Amino acid sequence: MVVKIKDILLTFDIEEFDLPLEFGKIISEDEQLEISKKGTENILRLLEENNITATFFLSTKFARQYPDFVKKISKYHEVGLHCFEHKDNYSDMSEKEAFEKIKNGKEIIEKIINQKIVGFRAPRYQPPAYNVLDNAEIIYDSSLNPTFIPGRYNHFFSRRDISSKNNVKILPMSVSPYLRLPIFWIAFRNLPLIYSKYITRSSKDYACLVFHPWEFVDIKNFDIPFWIKRNTGNKIELKLKDYIQWCLEKKFQFKTIKDYLLIS
Repeated sequence: MVVKIKDILLTFDIEEFDLPLEFGKIISEDEQLEISKKGTENILRLLEENNITATFFLSTKFARQYPDFVKKISKYHEVGLHCFEHKDNYSDMSEKEAFEKIKNGKEIIEKIINQKIVGFRAPRYQPPAYNVLDNAEIIYDSSLNPTFIPGRYNHFFSRRDISSKNNVKILPMSVSPYLRLPIFWIAFRNLPLIYSKYITRSSKDYACLVFHPWEFVDIKNFDIPFWIKRNTGNKIELKLKDYIQWCLEKKFQFKTIKDYLLIS
C-alpha cells in the first residue's frame, strides 16, 4: 500500500467528566473537573516526551476552573473551543442562545490564554448551524464524524475531506473509505492497534483522532458500561505511545489543526 498520510492531527476534548450522569450515577462537579485535569496532565506529559503538538478543545467551565493550567497548554499546543459547559446541546438550542454561549465561552478562554481561538468541536458532535459559528468568528469546525453511530448520529454519506459552509471550514474526523470505520476514541481504545494503523494509512491526506482526558485516568471503579471504561488509564496511555512511535517511524508529522489548515 502506498502511504499517503503525512499529517497526524491528535485532538483532545477537554471537558467535565459528566458521563456518569448520563447513566443516572452521581458525581460531583469538583470530581468531574479533577478527573479531567489529571487526565490532561497525563496527556501533556506524553506529548512532551515525544516532542509533538496537538489540538485541545476546551470547555469554558474547565478553563475557568484552571486558568493557569490552560495557559500552560496554550504555550505549546492549539486551544480551541469545545463548549461553554459540556451539557450544552447546540443543535437543540435556538441560534441566538447557541451564538451567545459560543461567543461568550470563546471570549472568556481567549482572555485567559491571550490568543485568538479559531477552532470548534461541539459536545457529542452536535454543532449549531454553521452561520452561528461564522458569526462567532469560528474559522473551522471539527465536529463531523462521517460514519454511523447507532443511537447517536448518522453521517455515513457525509464528506470525508475538508469542505466549507457559511465561511466555516469543516475538517472531519478520520474514517476508512467505503465502510467508514471510525478511529475516534472508543474504537482506538477497544480495538487492536493494527486497526488504528489501518485507518491512519487509508485516511485521506490527514488522520484526525479524538480522545478525552478522562480516558487517561483509571475509571474502572465507576458504575458505567464496560466498553466505556475498558482500557482507560495506563492502558490507553501506553497504546497511544505505541501509536505515536509508529507514526514517527513512518515519518508522519504531528500538527495542530490550525497549522494544518495554514491559519495564521
